[in-house]
Amino acid sequence: MLRSLFGSKAHARVFMPPGLTLPAGVAEAHRRRHPPATGQSKSGQTQNFIIFSDGTADGDAAAQAMLDKAESDYAATQVWFGGLTPPGLPFYVYADPNAGGAYHMTCAGTDVHVLSDPVRAPGFLTAEIVEVFEAAINNGWDCGVTNGESLSRVLAFERHPEIAAEFNPTEQDWWAQGHGDYVNDNSAGDTDQIASGCGDLFLYYVHSQLTFDWTTMCGAGGPTKQGFTDFIAALSTIDQGGTLTLPPSGNPFPTKT
Repeated sequence: MLRSLFGSKAHARVFMPPGLTLPAGVAEAHRRRHPPATGQSKSGQTQNFIIFSDGTADGDAAAQAMLDKAESDYAATQVWFGGLTPPGLPFYVYADPNAGGAYHMTCAGTDVHVLSDPVRAPGFLTAEIVEVFEAAINNGWDCGVTNGESLSRVLAFERHPEIAAEFNPTEQDWWAQGHGDYVNDNSAGDTDQIASGCGDLFLYYVHSQLTFDWTTMCGAGGPTKQGFTDFIAALSTIDQGGTLTLPPSGNPFPTKT
């Protein structure tokens, strides 16, 4: 049953909370392996990560939070992707007040900028770790379009539920705007929050309602496109006047059908 969720398309690089975009010029200014002149200094290193801070209090705290959690998040992601080790390691990670959320220059890029927020930074970094694994496994997940963006989101929420509620409006907005089919149509880019809201919920449905584990889903390239009608029917059971009854995690499944 598990075959090619959504389709595959172009590259993308950003993981942003609803309502935010990467400031103009920030990505263009990004350079691989930043020199010390950029104001970044090394905060610490683990087996797979070198973490930098801009020297501000928030930057230092975010860098330390990522140092504390990055290896365990990497290990969990590696299990989900069948023990794969992606190329380009170690990750070079920059606590960056201009990041908005998190970004890297390609789906496979292991130079990552993450917002300078010690509570949220580990979760946003996890989303980018997942995208690097998506590129390495190369089986249909694409961080540039809905399927890969949504997978990186829900797996980041799995590890870091503290950031999940921030994205619940995207799920509600998708439902309120007519709940279009962004499963069979995977053409939306990673910044399309409506499409990602649909993708998040569909992945939750396959995982929690249809009981496929994350490792199976990641390894198969995503769940089947079939079943969108059943997915909508399941969500209809938690529709309250055009609004979905969602927990803070964003995952309402399993529902009673």
